Amino acid sequence: MALTLPSGGQQRPAWSAMSSRGGGSPPGNDPDAGAVAAALASLRREHRQVIVCTFYEHLSADDAAARLGIPVRDVKRRACSALDEIRRILKERGVQVPCGYLGG
Repeated sequence: MALTLPSGGQQRPAWSAMSSRGGGSPPGNDPDAGAVAAALASLRREHRQVIVCTFYEHLSADDAAARLGIPVRDVKRRACSALDEIRRILKERGVQVPCGYLGG
């Protein structure tokens, strides 16, 4: 299933706390974008879909659940697992992640 960006309408703030700064961080504090993209690409499909919906598309857990056709509890569980996996992958690759950048 391919995810498409919302075509408009009102979006709620992202549920996932990938960043305490609302989805980004000050210039110079971002981990290597290529490493983050590679970590995201290496996630299981269902985890990647949740991260795309909640972080990149700024959907709430309720809206992400509706879009993906899964319960809200699964959105939250998958987001937590995905963020843990992204942290692990980045650490393994020696990428420094600023405190709070991935909600951890």
